[in-house]
Amino acid sequence: MISNKTIHKIIALLFLSTISVYSQTKAYPAPGNLVDIGGYKIHLLTAGEEKQCPTVVFFHGAGDIALHWNLVLPKVGEFARAVAVDHAGEGWSDHGHGLALNQQVYDTYQALKKGGYKAPYIVVGHSLGGITANLFAATYKEEIGGVVMVDATHPDVVLKVFNKETKKMEWKRMRLRADQPIKEVNTTPLSEPKETKSFQARRDFGDLLDKFSEDDRARFNWIYNERKWTYVKGQSNTYEAEIMQEMFTNKEKYNLGNIPLVVISGANKDVPEGDANWSSEQLVTHSKKLQKDLLKLSTNSSQIIAKKSGHNVHIDEPKLVAKAIKKLLKAIN
Repeated sequence: MISNKTIHKIIALLFLSTISVYSQTKAYPAPGNLVDIGGYKIHLLTAGEEKQCPTVVFFHGAGDIALHWNLVLPKVGEFARAVAVDHAGEGWSDHGHGLALNQQVYDTYQALKKGGYKAPYIVVGHSLGGITANLFAATYKEEIGGVVMVDATHPDVVLKVFNKETKKMEWKRMRLRADQPIKEVNTTPLSEPKETKSFQARRDFGDLLDKFSEDDRARFNWIYNERKWTYVKGQSNTYEAEIMQEMFTNKEKYNLGNIPLVVISGANKDVPEGDANWSSEQLVTHSKKLQKDLLKLSTNSSQIIAKKSGHNVHIDEPKLVAKAIKKLLKAIN
């Protein structure tokens, strides 16, 4: 005869199993707008009223998605039209013509125009999104009202990369890894969906998502830990090194003139461990120097030190980022 204790255990196991199956099968629809730009759709997470102007465009960093901006977005939506972009093949956006950063700039511009998001644009970029924001602003300079760099990547950044010869991770200037021509932007419509492959990603967020809503945390978990990640074989190259080398070598092409620029730099970061080529002290000194150097992109620039933030200033101090954008808009007006 089965005891009551055993029955309770069986019921509990069945209940947990049901939850597990449900969490693995529940899909989360795009929380923003999906804009077709010619055979593939780009996801734009938005806040604010349609009539509001200008449009503040947010670019996420490497490995992130538009949803990472969702602590800043509603605050900016109180005084402007705010739009965070999922790059093609990331978040809720379809795969398009590859992941090259210059292609992402073109795709974003097309999505904004076809989605009815009007210029002037204030572009905001975090981490690698700072490179994308700089490319966007330089490409469509006549439609740019201002630029905000949030602990943004500099073209001369030093990153920890894998050395195929030594089989070790080493600190290297990313731009010096450039080894091929930058792929041309593809402006033709996509006639049929890309054939994709998939893998199961896993990401431990730690306490990074503590400030986000329960719904957003569920979306993050679905994107990174439940839904399989898809990719197009042979189209995973972002041409980061090549584009950084191009921007470093031809600085005048990417200069913003007198377009208002705000550089927000995180001051409370973990000190990286060095190697035989770069000591920890050198890495920190170089990083601070690069943040200062970003100010040279415009003759109308200023820097804000986010004392309570690490690299993710938009998550650590979202009010500070929103306030900086609002101040920039007032200065423009």
